[in-house]
Amino acid sequence: MKRRERAVGDCAEDVAFSPSQADGAGVSADDGKEQLDAMAKLAGFDFYLLSAFPRGDRTAFTENRLISNWPQSLVGFYEAADLFYCSRLVTAMKRTIVPIFCEEGSFAGSAANQENRKFNALFQLHGMKNTFAFTLHDADLKQYIFAFSGGCPMPHARAGDGAPWRMAR
Repeated sequence: MKRRERAVGDCAEDVAFSPSQADGAGVSADDGKEQLDAMAKLAGFDFYLLSAFPRGDRTAFTENRLISNWPQSLVGFYEAADLFYCSRLVTAMKRTIVPIFCEEGSFAGSAANQENRKFNALFQLHGMKNTFAFTLHDADLKQYIFAFSGGCPMPHARAGDGAPWRMAR
């Protein structure tokens, strides 16, 4: 039995994320933006990103970004730097299935160099100091990243043993 047949048999066909099917169902990208914006605000963050997980020949940020409210100037600088696929956040997400919390520098590369310090400062200047992110899969096993960024600190009461997320290092 193929994956798609299993998904249909399990009724997952109706709930899978598919931008192409969203139009036919009366769901627009604006609806997704409003819902992600509301979720981000509820969690104490100002920015959100929904992207496909970078892999193989699709590593560029704009190729993978589906919905975000990042400032366009930041998107342009970030795309030119080509750091998304090797960012601290994506690198950490490749090692675990639990949600990730990054303090400062989540979208810069993992190397400690001058360029990464510049990007850390640029993200902080835009108010994107900390990032909480997790991955989900659709019925076709495509992996997506949901990331919420802003000045919201990690809740200390849940940061110890048994925390529902992992600190990215």
